[in-house]
Amino acid sequence: MSILQAISDIGLLRDINEDYAFCNSHPKNPNVKFLVLADGMGGKEQGDVASQEIVAALEAWFYHTDAGLLAGIDGVSPVLDKKVKEVNKYLIEKYGENFLGTTLTLALIGSEKTLFYNIGDSRGYIYKDKELIQITEDDSGVWTYYKYGDVEKDDLRFFPTNNFITACVGLNEEFCKSKSYIVKNDYDMVLLLTDGVTDILADKDIKKSLEKKRQKEILQHIITRAVHKDIKLKVPSSLKKKYKGRFTTPIHGRDNASGVIYIKD
Repeated sequence: MSILQAISDIGLLRDINEDYAFCNSHPKNPNVKFLVLADGMGGKEQGDVASQEIVAALEAWFYHTDAGLLAGIDGVSPVLDKKVKEVNKYLIEKYGENFLGTTLTLALIGSEKTLFYNIGDSRGYIYKDKELIQITEDDSGVWTYYKYGDVEKDDLRFFPTNNFITACVGLNEEFCKSKSYIVKNDYDMVLLLTDGVTDILADKDIKKSLEKKRQKEILQHIITRAVHKDIKLKVPSSLKKKYKGRFTTPIHGRDNASGVIYIKD
């Protein structure tokens, strides 16, 4: 039996949860599935409002869009992007520029392909052939360090600019920049995670949960580890030698932690 699940934890330090998630199958074609995850920007006002607004709008879009178009995947990206930009414009008009914002990561699973769509630094993964593969790229101030081979991905969390995102929904028109990725449905799982998880857990840690836990317990185990397990992170000495300056050590449970998962039969 397949599993489609979303879980969110407020964390240990935040007063409110600014993450918002949705997952479901299309009412006219259960093989078409939609996973959405939004992480409201903590540095701005009402990040929870921004995340709820974009997810609610995309949930309605999903239910009212032709199931045949969604199942085919090809041609969906520009239609989806148009909808996201409409919501971005609406948020600016309603709340003003530079007031609120949210990241957006989603996966639309069609008949033979899956569309990943990303704005911000939440991540979209597939699990295939016993390997965890990140499909999306982070829109962050340090992603290029990793992209061009200067820094290991797991070391990005130690840079103070790691959480300075370079794209989001709701802030202004310039920042609403998306990237789309299409993969074949030859994976075992799809996984979306906010940085409240990936700042604490390395990909290898997430992979262990995928391999060792019962399927229905996987996502809860990942979220619980990120929030409640006292993982001792330490800035690598090699990183200190290569890059002079200040580094930070992420604290478990400091942020809201959320995820959405789809596991095939």
